[in-house]
Amino acid sequence: MRVSTSAMQQSLITQMRNVQTQLNSASEQSTTGIKSTNYAGVADQAYVLTSLSAEISQASSYADLAESIQGRVDVYYDSLTSMTEVLTDMLTDLSAAQSSGTSSVIGLDDSATSALATMATLLNTQYEGRYLYAGSATDTLPVSVDSASYGAITVPSTTDTSYYAGNDDVASARVADGMTVDYGITADMDPFENAMRALNIVANASTDPIDDDALAEATTLLNAALDGIGEQQSRMSSVHSELESVVDMHTDFQLTAESMVSDLSEVDIAEAMVKLDTLSVQLEASYSAVAKVSDLSLFDYLR
Repeated sequence: MRVSTSAMQQSLITQMRNVQTQLNSASEQSTTGIKSTNYAGVADQAYVLTSLSAEISQASSYADLAESIQGRVDVYYDSLTSMTEVLTDMLTDLSAAQSSGTSSVIGLDDSATSALATMATLLNTQYEGRYLYAGSATDTLPVSVDSASYGAITVPSTTDTSYYAGNDDVASARVADGMTVDYGITADMDPFENAMRALNIVANASTDPIDDDALAEATTLLNAALDGIGEQQSRMSSVHSELESVVDMHTDFQLTAESMVSDLSEVDIAEAMVKLDTLSVQLEASYSAVAKVSDLSLFDYLR
């Protein structure tokens, strides 16, 4: 007849099951390299891990947006450079005409007409399927120099943006919590209106005889336009640098946060393997102990 060993046996079985659970967990950790495949397994760090994961995702989105805007800023800068070249050439032609000492000049009006069309093309620049100089009306062709929409301008002139079909909304984007960057340019801003008006005046001015008043006003407008476009280029350079800093900031945060997530959720494989071996030995010992208790009898106890 056996001695009543149920309490001892139950205790050993409970311990054996605990060791078996730990062994299964250690085996999974050594295989996957992470502490748990769900947050329940790291309950004490679950809030931190979920928060960090959300912040990493947001930082990644902000960085992607900032890089996308950098692309738009680069296109702005390049188109402004092309405008500067067009207007500088026109200014050179005007200067030559004014200082020629002759009463007429051939081809100046044609050059101005061509330059006006080129300016319109540059102000209709598209990037990523959007018109960059149209304000928030990015699907609307912003500039037309067709005579029906942008008639001949005579001197003395006044501001005329009839060539423009966009709006005054300057594009901006939120690139970090509490940080918004204004980066847009619209084709009705003063530098572009001055340039378009100057070219319109020259294209429609008399060249035989030379309309000195028209050329003088156009020269003044072109100089103002070049100054303003230069300021916009400087602005684009500053915005590009600001966005570069934003991207670096978000990238640094992601690297730091991902390292923290790794520390909280991943295991040291070598350490996990040692723990696995230790628990395997403990489980074998538990099996042996349970087996011995199960074989105890009254005779063995009394002897």
